[in-house]
Amino acid sequence: MKVKYTGKDNPKPPAVQSGAGAVLGKPELKDFLCIRIDTREQTPLSFPGDYCKAARGTVSVFDYCLDGDTGWAIERKSLEDFVQAVALADSWRRELAKIKKAQSWLLPIIYVCEFGYCDIDKYDFARFWSGKITPQFIRRRIAELSYNHGVNVAFMGDRETAAYFICTLLKRRKEDIKCV
Repeated sequence: MKVKYTGKDNPKPPAVQSGAGAVLGKPELKDFLCIRIDTREQTPLSFPGDYCKAARGTVSVFDYCLDGDTGWAIERKSLEDFVQAVALADSWRRELAKIKKAQSWLLPIIYVCEFGYCDIDKYDFARFWSGKITPQFIRRRIAELSYNHGVNVAFMGDRETAAYFICTLLKRRKEDIKCV
């Protein structure tokens, strides 16, 4: 039976969805990965809007977490930020204090680095006037983070890969919370 659309009965005909929307239906907010980015993050990562919603807010320790989750977060480091955090004495003490606070969660502590391990060699260490800060010193601090403090340091190579990895980790956390 053919029905002629006159526009009087229904103001707009239903739109036909395509792609994933046609198969899965229109996503609701609960279907999205809702990420909270710490307000102190100076250059926050951008996440794909197809399945992630990101908003600024307070994260007690580190930089990225699920919205509403106070039990786990991820630290993201740029090369400049990482070198400063592990090389300068005051920054190193603050970093260790953050790690100690995060260890109370009894979950993995993960640093997502948006640079590659080899990029440490390319960093300009001349800005440290003492001459004691070298690539070897930074690598030793990475070993200390991993071995002495139980920190998983993941080198991603670039910002986009770091954002994708953080999404993957937070998705895993969301699945873990659902099971509890």
